[in-house]
Amino acid sequence: MPRPDWIEVGRISRPHGVRGEVRVILDTDNPERFTPGSVFRGRPARPGLVGSEAQVWLTVRTVRGDEGFPIVAFNEFDDRDKAEGLRGYLLEVKSSQLPELEDDEYYPFDLMDLEVRDPEGNVTGRVSDLVDSPAHAILVVSCASGVERMVPFVLEAVPTVAVGEGYLVIEPRFLEDLGAVASETDRGGGA
Repeated sequence: MPRPDWIEVGRISRPHGVRGEVRVILDTDNPERFTPGSVFRGRPARPGLVGSEAQVWLTVRTVRGDEGFPIVAFNEFDDRDKAEGLRGYLLEVKSSQLPELEDDEYYPFDLMDLEVRDPEGNVTGRVSDLVDSPAHAILVVSCASGVERMVPFVLEAVPTVAVGEGYLVIEPRFLEDLGAVASETDRGGGA
């Protein structure tokens, strides 16, 4: 899958105070990206909503507060009413601005739509989403059978990732129907 042109690094949640500041929910592991002078493309998360404008360019004036949910002021907005119009906007950067990664590192978008294979090379599905969890990332796999499975993105479950070739390998036991396994081993109830 080709690299997207724009990458989401945050989302404006709501205004903060009366001077045009906004709370930002970060979607990046690089909070240093939000420093005075940084420029982002802002666009509505759901275009077409009443009151949503087209994309805007936003330059960070100040950043304060919690590193995970910073309070940001942009040069282009200086009062609460104007900032209210940014509620729900996505903050994006050009993918060309992202740093190069090591061979065994991946950006989330690199994994999207990869073919899922078993260790023998049989195609079993595609990666449809990547979900963060406290322990590790979770791959959402749309299986060829039509069901979705959630697979931990750890070496034991995913021993091979070949982004350049367009696939990854998942151990079959991580794609089994856990509901069926649980019902077979359930010892409760019954007459």
